[in-house]
Amino acid sequence: MGYGREYDFDKPFFEQFKELSERVPRMGLFQMNNENSEFNSFLAYSKNVYMSPGSHFLQDSVFCRKSQYSKDCLNSLFVDHCELVGESANASHCYNCRYVFNCVNCSDCFYMADSIGCTNCFMCSGLIKKNYCIKNKQYSKEEYEKLIAEKTQEDAEKLMDEFEVFNKTVPKKYQNQLNCENSSGDFIQNCKNAEECFDCFKIVDSKYLVECEDVKDSMDLNMNDKNIQLSYEMSCGGEDNYLAKFGFVCCDILESEYLMESFFVSECFGCCGLHPRTKNCIFNKQYSKKEYDVLRAKIIEQMTHDGEYGEFFPMELSPFAYNESVASDYFPMTKEEVLGLGWRWKDMDPVVKGSGMDQVSSCATCGKNFKTVSLEIELAKKMKMALSKKCPDCRQKDLKRFKNPRKLYERKCDKCGEKIRSVYLPERPEKVYCEECYLKEVY
Repeated sequence: MGYGREYDFDKPFFEQFKELSERVPRMGLFQMNNENSEFNSFLAYSKNVYMSPGSHFLQDSVFCRKSQYSKDCLNSLFVDHCELVGESANASHCYNCRYVFNCVNCSDCFYMADSIGCTNCFMCSGLIKKNYCIKNKQYSKEEYEKLIAEKTQEDAEKLMDEFEVFNKTVPKKYQNQLNCENSSGDFIQNCKNAEECFDCFKIVDSKYLVECEDVKDSMDLNMNDKNIQLSYEMSCGGEDNYLAKFGFVCCDILESEYLMESFFVSECFGCCGLHPRTKNCIFNKQYSKKEYDVLRAKIIEQMTHDGEYGEFFPMELSPFAYNESVASDYFPMTKEEVLGLGWRWKDMDPVVKGSGMDQVSSCATCGKNFKTVSLEIELAKKMKMALSKKCPDCRQKDLKRFKNPRKLYERKCDKCGEKIRSVYLPERPEKVYCEECYLKEVY
């Protein structure tokens, strides 16, 4: 509250907010109730976790982005209720699996996609409750074990390339949904009336959500979890937000707008770094309820006139350079293009050699420095995996080869010709089936 300031009607709102944000002390990392997990941001209720942003209820895991309720996992994206899972994406309730994508209730499986309830399968796709299969072909236990012993001696990257080619020959479901009703998007579970949502769980009556869980009656959110209602254009955060709009890293926010890195506040507007369990603040300054309502109305009137109200924070207020954010993964741009728009770009740090258990290496793909920590070495040994020679960012990009674009396209079912909206572009090589045709194919 000591950084509060008067609102100046002679200046635009966002210009003043930028000045406020540069004056208020900012969090180095956003964490909630973690143990021995210092090097993480947006991490909650976790123990012994390294570089796993956006995750919660993780234990003994390394480089697992936006994952939950999992243990002993390595180099993965969106894993849920998993154990001993590595180099995987969108795996749910899986055990001792490597290189699995969009798989549920699988165990002891390697190089798998779009499969449910499988055990001891290798390089398969689109299987339901199968055992001892290789490239979707059934083998006896003895034959399987002999072939796998030979196959696992091959280079992991070559196996991944082989699997990627095979995976494209197997028919795909138009959208990846599980236990959803009247919903659209990809990798969504237990949703109802969720429109164009991606990588989401437990969404009800909402649209345009990305990487969210337990959200109701909301729109245009990303990475917001746990009891979110009637919220709009919120990025990163969660936990009991209600009637919250235009916020970045906010938790337990009630009837508030244009907040950044603020917690446990209600009826506040245009605040940054505010978390004293207070209400009726504007630009971090306390007002009476009557004063707040009058001033807020005047600011909104000015912002509406200036074309600012109803818009999210501009890029100039981002604490990160463009290529430091996940935006560059989904909307890749060159350094010249980014700088041409007036946005920031971060150049790579020079290579520094390291030694000991925590080693600093240079990425084999991009040259960026990265550290191999002792927990990663222990996990790799436990899962019988070779240590990666790539930086975490390049590992994540490799996993995204099996992620579809977060966009729906009009096309026809390759089986019956019915019109469908799919995450697969019409010109892609995979055969894409509607719900009815896909279920007939796999069951």
